[in-house]
Amino acid sequence: MKLTIIAPYYPPSALPPSQRVRLMMNHFAEYDVVPSIITVKPQFREESEDPWMVELVGSDHEVEYCSVISPKLSRKFGVGDLGLRMLPFLFFKLLRNLKRTKGNFVLYPVPPWYILVIAPIIKWLTGVPYAIDYIDPWVEGGVLPETATLKRKVSQWIAHRLEGWVTKNAAVVFAVSEGINEQLRSRHPELKKEWMFAVPYGAEESDFNQLAIAPRNNSTTLIRYIGAVWDDAYLVLDALLAGLSKVDFEFKAEFYGTSYAGGELAQPQMDRFIHSNKLDGKVIEYPNRVPYKEAVRLNLESDILFLFGGMQSYYAASKLFGLVVSKKPFIAFLHKDSYPALFLSELAYPYVVTYSDNEGDLPKDKVGVLKDRINLIQAEIAKFTPLDTNDHRIQKYTAKGMTASFVLPMKKRCNEGL
Repeated sequence: MKLTIIAPYYPPSALPPSQRVRLMMNHFAEYDVVPSIITVKPQFREESEDPWMVELVGSDHEVEYCSVISPKLSRKFGVGDLGLRMLPFLFFKLLRNLKRTKGNFVLYPVPPWYILVIAPIIKWLTGVPYAIDYIDPWVEGGVLPETATLKRKVSQWIAHRLEGWVTKNAAVVFAVSEGINEQLRSRHPELKKEWMFAVPYGAEESDFNQLAIAPRNNSTTLIRYIGAVWDDAYLVLDALLAGLSKVDFEFKAEFYGTSYAGGELAQPQMDRFIHSNKLDGKVIEYPNRVPYKEAVRLNLESDILFLFGGMQSYYAASKLFGLVVSKKPFIAFLHKDSYPALFLSELAYPYVVTYSDNEGDLPKDKVGVLKDRINLIQAEIAKFTPLDTNDHRIQKYTAKGMTASFVLPMKKRCNEGL
């Protein structure tokens, strides 16, 4: 199968959409898939470059660069979205790619979501089927907050009107969690469940085996979280820090890459929660994203890691399997109906605290449980037993297993002669 992947974010980017595609690139050959990547040159993206990502993804595949409007120009008009900036050029680039490669499937990992606008049109012009991979939902769940900006309101207005069109014309719909698929079907009952698949983020264990980390010799426990902090997770973060403020041991907690923005646009997300929980000086936030290699190093150097989600049950936790294969102790604070919570429960992982959006079971109601669980994992660091990565339930979520979950449905649809 000749597969064209529209990957606006691609190495040297280390953002989640880039990682999602990168994890599959070294395994496609095992399933007789010839991939072709369409992306943009790194200088036209706004996140920091990560040279290690280029090394990890390899070079045994074709990469084409699509023209794009420079962010220096587009931001003068209030437009920063990479999908919008490349959209007019992507249409013609993809048509030429499919004609030249005789490609027989297109995969659109999103965000950025606006690349989906051309998907049904390309299919109509070429007859080539496509799949969507929802790394994050396009349509936000619930009602937008009163503080939502005009740009966000307009974006959601567009999403509500186009989502049905692009999904009903897709041959396959993937998502990082079943919760996203369920929401799609609730909005668009015509979608066929048998061609919708939940494929959580995989992980490459070899990423964590390449770095030699010296053991720490310090009486202060080092706790870290590496990833974005978003508004839907504020209640969860507040409760997590409240629990942390009550523990019985000396600690230092560091939060890296908390802002979705890059460079000078990255702003602290946690100040008010740190202050309200009296953790000034004990919890330190670094809003800028760190390169992937640095993130792996920071994880491996830590005593304890944090994993937490938001108030929506569709949260998929791109970091989950990275934490599992790192074999480091981690505390998980998750919505009880989210995939990561259900998965860790199935494996009987002991350091999980769950909540819901029901009164009496909210994140704030779990502060005492959190304190006890953090105390427990700190006391048991020396005898911590990692989850067995040879377990078949974990193996299917390795990078290779994730690749199979994508390839097999697409091949089946190709064989149907779509």
